[in-house]
Amino acid sequence: MHVENELPHLIKLLDDDDPAVRKILSEQFESCRGDVSTELDRLGITLAEEDRTRLSDLLAPGRRRQIRHQWAVPQHGLDETAQDWETFELLLRLLSELLHDGTSLRPSLPDAIDQVSDEAVLNGSHRDERSLCNFLFGSGRFRGDQEGFYHPSNADLLWIIMNRKGNPIGLAVLAMLVAHRLNLSIGGCNFPAHFLAWISVEGDPHLVDCFGRGRLIAVEEIRRNSAVLTPDSRRAIEGPCTMRDILLRILRNLHLAFTQQDRGKDADLIGELLLSLQSEP
Repeated sequence: MHVENELPHLIKLLDDDDPAVRKILSEQFESCRGDVSTELDRLGITLAEEDRTRLSDLLAPGRRRQIRHQWAVPQHGLDETAQDWETFELLLRLLSELLHDGTSLRPSLPDAIDQVSDEAVLNGSHRDERSLCNFLFGSGRFRGDQEGFYHPSNADLLWIIMNRKGNPIGLAVLAMLVAHRLNLSIGGCNFPAHFLAWISVEGDPHLVDCFGRGRLIAVEEIRRNSAVLTPDSRRAIEGPCTMRDILLRILRNLHLAFTQQDRGKDADLIGELLLSLQSEP
């Protein structure tokens, strides 16, 4: 689609319910990459909420096509000690772009994480992992999304950063990526029902409940109550989980959310991404 020439004219047809017009719009927008936010901003076009929703729906096939084309799981790096942070962040960025509405202008995910990292440095919270978690969560800067806990947006890390709230795994992943930029080490704990962050405090392993304002829990304290732990819980506190584990859990949450919302095409796509991570390297 030649956006520069056609977009202003196509926008005027968004509220036209004629089937022939709807078909033309669908064909035109389906051929683009699924995001016209930059073009809308450049042209100074402001859309009513209903038109924005319609346009986002028309752009959705392009966003699905983009992630299918760009999603690539490496043979190594998501399961190893020297983990592949570049690929991890790339796959999270692709999910973020898939979940974006394609119409509202927003920064890139790397730039947004950089900004949070810079804020931590300015606040003097970049010296150790505990200080960073206090800055991010103990201060209330980022909080648990109580109302929209199961909403697909919680798999969009950029949405979490911009709205300053998220689900347990989204907040923990944000802490991991910010820490990596600051040469700190925060991992993930794939605890059943409630994902946690994994840090070291004076050499002892601790878990951080990012959803619960950064509450600190000593791993040894949990192990002392091993009698009430499930087998999955015991495995979760053996050590930090892998990046593959994290991506699988995010995708499973997302697949469930799409299924519950009867978004079959999106659920099918996430099913494909899950298979790509579950396949043997």
